[in-house]
Amino acid sequence: NFFSCSTCHVVQAGQPAGGRIDPGYNLYDTVHRGSWWGGDKIKLLDAINYCLNEFMGGGPLAATDDAARELFEYLDQNSPTKAAQPLPLTVVRNVTDLSNLAAGSDKTRGKDVYGRSCQKCHGDPHTGSGRLSSKVSIIPEDTISVFPTQARAVAVEKVRHGKFFNIGGVMPLYSTESMTDEEIADVLAYIGL
Repeated sequence: NFFSCSTCHVVQAGQPAGGRIDPGYNLYDTVHRGSWWGGDKIKLLDAINYCLNEFMGGGPLAATDDAARELFEYLDQNSPTKAAQPLPLTVVRNVTDLSNLAAGSDKTRGKDVYGRSCQKCHGDPHTGSGRLSSKVSIIPEDTISVFPTQARAVAVEKVRHGKFFNIGGVMPLYSTESMTDEEIADVLAYIGL
């Protein structure tokens, strides 16, 4: 498995260094939240297992597993706020190709956003150089080859829905809290969609 918790999350107080844009929240102060995944999971272990099953290709952990206890202890040591609030997770149900934002999009901003969000998994655009695994798609070429007339809309759909809504793969979604439509439009300009 080439994915780990740190592929989508950091665990540190404050804003992540370098301004990473992750699909998952910073896991600092996560243990005592009342729920996870926008309220869908009310047990931390269920939230962890959801990531393991859906995105990392792993099996679920039992509460008695050494790995589960070690992970809990690590997260607990990094969760000083005993009344941490749950965090929102807003999923865009019906996406568009964001063509309404194309005129104001900016390739330079898109390169920055791509570097802080997409590059760690997908590597360089157009070549995939430095991507996490050969199983990770080369963007936008892989999208264009499968959806030549709808590549822009499919790219937005993939960012907003990840593997869900019949999109497939293992990519997690980027909620509106983690990436704005304007940032997505900038990335599309940068990669030439």
